Amino acid sequence: MLKEASVAELRSKGIEKECRVLVNRGRGNDELAPSEALYRDLQSRKSQLEKGLGKGSPEAHNAAFLECDYERRFREQIATDAAALAKLEHLARRSEHEDVYLVCYEGLTKACHRRILLRIAGEDFGAQVAVDGIEPR
Repeated sequence: MLKEASVAELRSKGIEKECRVLVNRGRGNDELAPSEALYRDLQSRKSQLEKGLGKGSPEAHNAAFLECDYERRFREQIATDAAALAKLEHLARRSEHEDVYLVCYEGLTKACHRRILLRIAGEDFGAQVAVDGIEPR
């Protein structure tokens, strides 16, 4: 099964290194990370919203995620990148035999691109997925 975890949860969940796939930029799977432009747009909007909602707040993060149309833009990025689709399909196939965790920094209360990747893997490649975190709408 394809699952999700934050970096902070790795130890508490006892997730073995060979089951982890880091999907943040600079960790070997850049094709599964958001583009620099999308990342910067989210961070800029979040910074503005944090002034009223609190620094590091899930509310600011999730509102920024929605404001910048993150899911649509990230899905488009993945759909137009053959290497990203190939990597995601490989992970979906691998997850038929073992649990595979997509890992990045956001905790369960903040919207995250790894959940989008999980849904794409389920939709496009028939992967069994477990989404634990929130889905802002």
